[in-house]
Amino acid sequence: MTSRLARAAVSMLVLASAAGEASATVTEYTDQTVFSAAISGATIFSFDGLTPPGTVSFGGVALGDLSFTGSDFNIPAVVGSGSPFHGGSAFFTSLSPAPGIFEAEVLCTLAGSKAIGFIYGDFADEGALPFTVTLSTGDSFELSTSPNPGSDIGFVGFVSDTAITSVTFSDDGVGFDLLQVVKTRAAGVPEPAPLGLMATGLLALALLSRRRAVKVEIG
Repeated sequence: MTSRLARAAVSMLVLASAAGEASATVTEYTDQTVFSAAISGATIFSFDGLTPPGTVSFGGVALGDLSFTGSDFNIPAVVGSGSPFHGGSAFFTSLSPAPGIFEAEVLCTLAGSKAIGFIYGDFADEGALPFTVTLSTGDSFELSTSPNPGSDIGFVGFVSDTAITSVTFSDDGVGFDLLQVVKTRAAGVPEPAPLGLMATGLLALALLSRRRAVKVEIG
């Protein structure tokens, strides 16, 4: 009886695990106000102060546990505040030396977050350029840059019930820009599944029954 109960509990744990994987979801937000209302405990990162105003620093950068770089064939750089782009805000950009051959890509890696959002733009291309956002979860989203390059900006955010450890922005133009990042670890944490709780309880009961049986035999 005890071994049957243990086997049943293990089977239910496997089913609960599979159900948990199947229910993993990522919600996309393109409205920053709605995204902000869906999360809590957010930290905002900008590229201010990474390079003196009016200058450009080449290479990848880190902000807290966030790292930013381009792809192998891109030129990553931080543009300091005071430029004629994006209202003078500092921003990180990744420029492709060969548009159409090498995509312009920005790669953001992080320790892991259940919710992350980005203010983005593009100063080097024409407006309304399609781009793709790909998450470490395997999810991919299609958007377009704002109509007025170097002026208008856009927002995209994601809330996931599994940790996001990388986000890649990719378009087929000259460059892609990130102006700000909003990140939290507190959002999107799933509640324990009832099936998982039941399986855990059955397994504990089986182990307890086996322990009692051993005590009786010894006595």
